[in-house]
Parts: sequence; C-alpha cells; structure tokens
Amino acid sequence: MWFIVFGAILTFTVLYFQRRQNLERKKLNREIEDLKKKWEVATQNLRIEEGELETVMSAISDAILAIDKEGRPIFFNSKFELVFGQGRLPRFLRVQEIFGDPKILEAFELALREGKSSSNHSFKFKSELGDERYFNLSVSPLSRSGLVIYGALGNFHDVTELKTAEQMRIDFVANVSHELRTPLTSIKGYTETLLDDFQKDPLSLKEPSTQEFLGKISRNADRLMNLVGDLLDLSSIESNEVFYKEWVSTEIIMTRVCRSMEEKFKTKKQILTWNCNQKEVLADPNRLEQVLVNLIDNAHKYTPEGGHISVSWEREDQEVVLKIKDTGVGISVEHHSRLFERFYRVDKARSREQGGTGLGLSIVKHILQKHEGSVSVESALQKGSTFICRFPTPLIKS
Repeated sequence: MWFIVFGAILTFTVLYFQRRQNLERKKLNREIEDLKKKWEVATQNLRIEEGELETVMSAISDAILAIDKEGRPIFFNSKFELVFGQGRLPRFLRVQEIFGDPKILEAFELALREGKSSSNHSFKFKSELGDERYFNLSVSPLSRSGLVIYGALGNFHDVTELKTAEQMRIDFVANVSHELRTPLTSIKGYTETLLDDFQKDPLSLKEPSTQEFLGKISRNADRLMNLVGDLLDLSSIESNEVFYKEWVSTEIIMTRVCRSMEEKFKTKKQILTWNCNQKEVLADPNRLEQVLVNLIDNAHKYTPEGGHISVSWEREDQEVVLKIKDTGVGISVEHHSRLFERFYRVDKARSREQGGTGLGLSIVKHILQKHEGSVSVESALQKGSTFICRFPTPLIKS
C-alpha cells in the first residue's frame, strides 16, 4: 500500500516540477522575446539616428573629420570625402596619410595629447586634379565624461571664395589706382607747364603747343569721366537696379548703334556687316544697346585697318543668340576665364594705347546676368574673336 502512496507522491512531485519548469521556461522565453524586441527597437532607433546624423553631417557645407588616438578615421562626412579624397577616401587611411601639412597634424596632435581645442589654422590644399582651395581648420578633443580622450574632431571651413573675393578687391583697388593715376599725372603735368608758361609770358596761350597741351588735358579729363561713369554704372548694375524688359527690334537697335559708330569704322577703313535672322529679343533696351556698343567698340579697337566685323542675331530654342565676330588679333585660351573681370587686360600696354576703361566686358557680363543670360568668347591668337551673348527669350510673347 505504501508503495502506491509513494509512487503517487513521486509522480505528483515530478509533474509539479515539470509544470513549474515549463512555466519558468515560458516566462524566460517571454523575457527573452521582450529583450529581443527591445533590442530590435533600440537597433532600429539607432539606425534612424545614425541616418539622421549622417544626413545632417552631409548637409553641412564644412568638411568634418573625426579620428581616434591612432589617427584613423572614426567618421567623415561626404563633403570631406569629396574635397580631400575626390569622392573615394578609404577608411583605413590615417590622418598622416591624408594630409602632409604639419599645421594640420599638429592641431590634431594637440587635441589628442593635451585635450586642447584650437582654431583658425589656415592652409591651402591642392587636389590630384590640380584644384587649389583654402581652408580654416578648427580641432576639438573627443572625450568620454569629459575625462578620457578617445579622439579628435576637425572642422574644415572652405574660405576659397573669401580668398578670391579678397584678391579681387586688392586687384580692383590696385587697378583703379593705376587707371586714375595715369590721366591725373598727364593733367597735372600739362597744367603745371601751361601755368609756368603763362607766368613767364601771358600771351603764350596763343602758342600751338598750348593748344596741344589743352587738348591732352581735355582727353585725359574725358578718360577720367568715362572711368568714373563706368564704375558708377557697374555699381548700379550689381546693386538692386530693376531691368525693364520689353520686346526690342534687333534691326532698329542695330541701325541706331551702327550709325553712332559709323565714323570710327571709316577712320580704320573697317567693314561692319550685320544680319537679323531673329527679329526681336526680350531685353532692357537701354542695357541692350550698352552691350552692343561695348562689344562692337571692343572689336573695332582690336581689329586692324581694313578688317571685318560681323554681327548676327539667331534663335536657339528658348534663347536669342547675339554674336559679334571680328578678324582681329585674337585672344589666347589661357585668358578666356578671366576676360570678363574688372580691369583685366590681356596685353596691358596695348590696351592702354587703345584707350578704354577696362570695365566694358565686365559691364556686359553683369548686364547678361541680370537678364538671366550669359556671355562667352571663342578666340585664338591671330584668328580673331567671337563674343556670344545669350538672352532667354520665349517663342511666344506674353
């Protein structure tokens, strides 16, 4: 009898522990499943945060590089990879292999070794393609809890445009000073000579040399007036001046411009021809006339006697294209990119002999930009030049 009781107790005990074990196993499985779900949610959130961070870092205009204590990249944004790796920067490269400039390496070393931030490290970087860019570098240490330094973060701010603008400002001031000094020196010299002669002999004003001096003073005064006028004109165009566009007859405006310049072409026995396959253009009439006068006068100056200058108006899709072609001395290719800068001269000595303010082509460029168009040049030495202006113009009048 007791065997039966003992067997029942044993069976009950086994079943009890099996049930308890199953309950604990289910509970453990639920906890594992909960942990798995939490881990998946945390991983997903982390991926989202990483994606958001990468998007933000990629949108930053500055190049960003974070390195560990060994100098290996922890992170760099797409801007950094594009600028310093031409879009293919291996992640195993150390900072010493990316940069050879000791200023950059010293800035990172200072942050890693002493935990000190530094900024305003200026340097020039030349890519494999030969492009030169200027940067200001700021470096800060990366630390855990503000104690253990595990890396450094570098912010590379591109200041190339500022450098270019500063150089343009310096060149502009230098060129303006030179352009003003030349006629002023002539005016001052001839005026002093006239005054000296007049003090010695009041009747000297009737001398032929006096008339010659007065003529030179007048011409240099006109040159100064033209220079100041072009400077003011350029300033006005670059500011918020509103251009009032209307449909302009290309034939009418060409007739007016050519008549005003007729004597100049007769003097050098040059031939000016034009055709207007496109009858109208949408533009500010006053500024359009200024473009024509500047470009045709430029062609006249640099085309020898007996040369030919042709002007054409054509339609290309949604643009009206103006071309001024000459048989002049031509322009070497290396000058094309800078030709429309203020006061830029291909041959300074020859340009000053020809007169002009050195601002004509720059004015043309800014007028075309205000029309949302463009101006370019096709030329080679001794093969003449063709200036091409593009005016956005719809096919149908609004």
